[in-house]
Amino acid sequence: MLQELRIRNFAIIDEMHLTFSRGLNILTGETGAGKSIILNAVHLLLGDRATEELVRSSQEEASVEALFDLSENRTAKEKLKEKGNEGDLLLMRRVISRSGRGKALINGNLASLGMLSEIGEELLSIYGQHEHQSLQRVETHIDILDEFGRLLGLRGELQAGYEKFISLSEEIDRIRNEKERRARERDLMAFQSREIEASRIRTGEEEALKEERSVLAHAEKLMAFAGASEEMLYSGDGSAIERVQSILNQAREVSSFDPSISSLAKGLEASLIQLEESGLALREYARRIEANPARLEEVENRLEEIDRLKKRYGPTVEEVLLFREKIDEKLRSFREDEDRLDELDRTLEPLRGEVMSLARRLSQERRGAAIELKKAVQKELASLGMKRTALEVRIEEIPLSPKGIDRVELLISPNIGEEVKALAKIASGGELSRIMLALKRILARVGARQVLVFDEVDAGIGGAIAEVVGKKLRDLSKDHQVICVTHLPQIACFAEEHYSVKKEVKGGRTVTTVHRLAKEDVVDEIARMLGGVKVTEKTRAHAKEMIENAKRQ
Repeated sequence: MLQELRIRNFAIIDEMHLTFSRGLNILTGETGAGKSIILNAVHLLLGDRATEELVRSSQEEASVEALFDLSENRTAKEKLKEKGNEGDLLLMRRVISRSGRGKALINGNLASLGMLSEIGEELLSIYGQHEHQSLQRVETHIDILDEFGRLLGLRGELQAGYEKFISLSEEIDRIRNEKERRARERDLMAFQSREIEASRIRTGEEEALKEERSVLAHAEKLMAFAGASEEMLYSGDGSAIERVQSILNQAREVSSFDPSISSLAKGLEASLIQLEESGLALREYARRIEANPARLEEVENRLEEIDRLKKRYGPTVEEVLLFREKIDEKLRSFREDEDRLDELDRTLEPLRGEVMSLARRLSQERRGAAIELKKAVQKELASLGMKRTALEVRIEEIPLSPKGIDRVELLISPNIGEEVKALAKIASGGELSRIMLALKRILARVGARQVLVFDEVDAGIGGAIAEVVGKKLRDLSKDHQVICVTHLPQIACFAEEHYSVKKEVKGGRTVTTVHRLAKEDVVDEIARMLGGVKVTEKTRAHAKEMIENAKRQ
C-alpha cells in the first residue's frame, strides 16, 4: 500500500504531499492541470530515465519520495530482505540534480536504478500510455496465465529442478573442458611422478654418497695411513704399545722405592688399553677399506642422477620430493574430477527426464487454463464496453527454460472478423487499461497485493459503461489499493478518497496543487465534471445522487 507521496521542485510542482487511503483513490482535474506530471514523478520510482528539464526552474534538484506499507506484500518483503532491508515500511526516494548527479535511495541507503525498478515493480503497476504497461511486454503474459491457473507453485518446482539441471550441466562442462585442457599437463605430471618414484631418491642419500665417494676416491691413501699407523701403534717392532708396556714394567719395579709411582702407572695402564683399542680399530679399518673403482663409478652415476633430478624439480633432494607430493596431489584431484564426472553423468539424464516431465505437465495445465482465461477475460471485457473484442491465448513450444517449454502471448482483435494481433501493435492506452482492469479483476484474489495506478481507463467510454468501470475499480480496490486518474464523473463517484488537481498562479509562477476533498467538496467536483464551468443546484443534486447511488452498489 502506498501511504504517502511527496514531490518537490518537479516540473511545475513546488511541493506536494499526498496521503492515500487503502481503497479506491481518484484524481480528477481539468486537462493540463498536472495529473500526468504526478504520474511521471511516480514513474521515476520505477527506474525511469530522468533529465534535468524535470527540475523546476530556479531549483538545483527535484525529488520524489514514496512510503509503502509492505505488510500485505510478502513477495516485496522477501526481495527486500535479500538485499538487506527488513520491516513493514519502505521509503523509496529518487533525486534528480541539474548537474546530472542524481541518486536513488531505499530506506536511506543508496541503490541502483535497477534495484529501484526491481523493487518498484513488485509494489506498483501503472496502466496507461507509458513504457511500464506490462501488458505490452510479452514476457509477462506467461506470468498472467500461471497466476490465473494457480500454476506458480508447479512452476517454482520446475524452476528449482531446471536450475539444478543447469548447475549440474555447467559443472559437467567445466570438468570436461578442464579434462581436455589438462590432458597434456596430466601426462607430463604423471611422467614426472614416475621418474622421481623410480629414482628411489631419499632424504640424506646425497650427503651419504658424497662421503662414500670421498673415501673411495682416496682409498689407497687411507689404506696406507691405516696400515702404517697400526704398525707404529700396535703390531710393528718397537711399537708404541711395546714401549708403554716396557715403561709399565719398570714402574712396577721402582714403585717399591716410591709409592707415588703407582698412581702414575695406573694412568699408563689406562692409556695402554686405549692404545690397544685404537690399534685394533686401525687394523679393522685397514681390512675393510679397499680401492673399488666399480663402486666409485656407481656412486658417481647416482650423484649425477640426483643432480639431474634437482635441476628439473628443485635445488635440494627435499624439494624434489616435495615437488612429487604436489603433483601427486594434483593427479589425485584429476582422478577425483573424473570420478565426479562419471557420477554427474549418471545423475544428469534422470534429472533431465524429471524436469522435462514437469515442463510437459505444466504445459498441459497451461493449455487448460488458457481456455478458462480467454472466457473470463472476454466476459469482463464485454461488461467494460469491449463486447466485440476477441482474445486469444497463444501457446507455442520453445526450448526448455526456467518457466518451462512454453511461450505465451495474449492477442486481441478489437473488431469482429479481424485477425488477432499483438496487444502492443493494436491496443490503445484506454483499451490496455481496460484489459488490465479485466485481468486484475480476475486475478484480484491471487498473488501479492500491489498498488494499481490506472491512467486513461476511461478513454473511449462513457455513460453506463463508465459506471460499470467505476464499480469494477471499486471492487478491485477491496484486494488492491487503486489510484485512478479519470475525467468521468461516473467513475469518480465511486472514490473512497477524492483528490482534485489544479493549476494555479502563485507569486507570479504557475504551480500544480492537489487537495484531498471533503464530502461537500466532492459533490462540487463531481458537479463540475458533469456541468462544466457553470455548476447549478440541479447539477449538484445530480452529483449527490450519483455518489449516493455508487455507495449503494
